[in-house]
Amino acid sequence: MPTYKKNGKIELLRFIFCITIILFHCSRTFGFHHLNVAGVSIPLLRRGYYGVEFFFIVSGFLMTRSIHEKRKSIKLGIEKPIELGRTTVRYMLKKYIGIFSYHVFPFIALMALKIVVKDIYDGGAKDVAQYIFNSVPEFFFLQKFGFTNTNVDVIEWYISAMLIAMLILYPIISKFYYIYTRAVGPIVSLWILGVLQHNYDTFADQDRWLGIGYACVFRAIAEISLGACAFELCRTISHRYFSRRDRVIFTIVEAAGFCLTIFYSLSSYTSKYETHVLIFMTLSIVFAFSGQTLGKGAFQNGLVMWLGKISMPMYLCQLLGINIVAGFLDFMPKAAQTTLALIFTFVLSLISIPIGGRIRKAIIDKRDSTTYNETSLLS
Repeated sequence: MPTYKKNGKIELLRFIFCITIILFHCSRTFGFHHLNVAGVSIPLLRRGYYGVEFFFIVSGFLMTRSIHEKRKSIKLGIEKPIELGRTTVRYMLKKYIGIFSYHVFPFIALMALKIVVKDIYDGGAKDVAQYIFNSVPEFFFLQKFGFTNTNVDVIEWYISAMLIAMLILYPIISKFYYIYTRAVGPIVSLWILGVLQHNYDTFADQDRWLGIGYACVFRAIAEISLGACAFELCRTISHRYFSRRDRVIFTIVEAAGFCLTIFYSLSSYTSKYETHVLIFMTLSIVFAFSGQTLGKGAFQNGLVMWLGKISMPMYLCQLLGINIVAGFLDFMPKAAQTTLALIFTFVLSLISIPIGGRIRKAIIDKRDSTTYNETSLLS
């Protein structure tokens, strides 16, 4: 039986929350806001964006795990100490290339589609060239620094905000690991989320400018910090021995937290409960990674791992699928448009995987083939 390095529960949840996000964007595009059951109209998907919180926290968790493993290897003499700036760049470059490679195809395809559907080409070559030129910052995930000249693939705000937050937090956590994961991180996280919740009744507004940066970047910093603290708590729990009764309780809490989060994502409940749900979801993530809950083996299989793997390509391809339906099949019923958008997104993600793999390989091969010039005056 094959063994898998990744956590099956988390990989399955990646896929589930990716689908809720896609359904949320479908509901906003096609106006599919209610489900009629036995003559009763049930509002749904108003909180579908909430899956992003899961991805932020898991990203912070995995980043901190990488930092801890590197610190441990250096302490044991397995690795030599490397200057912090270089370590940060290496980690971020690996993360950036991994995402960028799979973003190129859907971004360019979506840009071409919008040029046609939105009649940008009617303005002639000048308007088309200006549209393409304005999209350059967004193409390289720089939009949430403040360079928002176009909205080609608006859902990629999450990636831009995540990369900015990681670039800030990686060296800080590496330098001050225990003080940040045990003391400063929880305060930073709750403080930022509290400010956003108090002032704007939500922390899910990616376009709000706060004077020195976008609210979504602060949201990313807060939730990635929460993920860092979650890793340290998970590490503590995983090193303890618990009775079967304790593990059953942990399993119930884990399942309840994830079910609550999924229910909230699909519901129309008020945004004032965002923080409450976030805390429960974070605890569930801690228990899922800790190895102290039951049923892990049921999720450690190839299908679940594949669903987790396809989640990122589906996230990146979703607006391409949605815009194809909105641009050419808008005469169809809303439910049919939503179904077709999901199908198109899935098919496009299957196409993008080999394309992204080749782009990633080409970038890495080019980097590895570049030799170091020891005679450079700047070395």
